[in-house]
Amino acid sequence: MNNNDFEAKVRGRPMKFPAVDGLSELEMGTIVIQITDEMKKIEENLGIVDTSKVAIIAAYSFAARLYNLKQKSDINREADTKKVDDMVEKLEKTLGEETGAAK
Repeated sequence: MNNNDFEAKVRGRPMKFPAVDGLSELEMGTIVIQITDEMKKIEENLGIVDTSKVAIIAAYSFAARLYNLKQKSDINREADTKKVDDMVEKLEKTLGEETGAAK
């Protein structure tokens, strides 16, 4: 086990998680809690008791959320870029008019 690996119990089962650059032990623990909570929710809502199936559905759920966040981030970045481009265009136009009037 790498010195930076993180150990935690998931549903009573001891697990070793690889370290993630930039995350503290507390943050990694929070992620494990989110995983455990998601697995419990899936098990309760869907009535699935097979741990492997629950884990796969939990992974799918997290991946879908990540995908949606990426899509929203891309849309926001495009909108922000357009706003900045519009502001630069207006600024250049205003400065061009002021420079022309000063001559």
